[in-house]
Amino acid sequence: MPKSSNVNTTGDTQVPVAILDLRSPTFSRDFRKAAKAFTARATASPEAARAQLIQEGILTPSGKLSKNYR
Repeated sequence: MPKSSNVNTTGDTQVPVAILDLRSPTFSRDFRKAAKAFTARATASPEAARAQLIQEGILTPSGKLSKNYR
């Protein structure tokens, strides 16, 4: 599916940007649920945590802090 400029793509979910209300209880609930799931995946094991930090650019593939975090 081609990406549209008015669609926010997060993983396998697509949410039209025009209807995102950051103050709504639904958004808050969904965000907390997504944050909890992310945290569970990223901290499932030391290897998973390291892989996430590398993906985010905090660690280098060799396990050292990247230049921006020294």
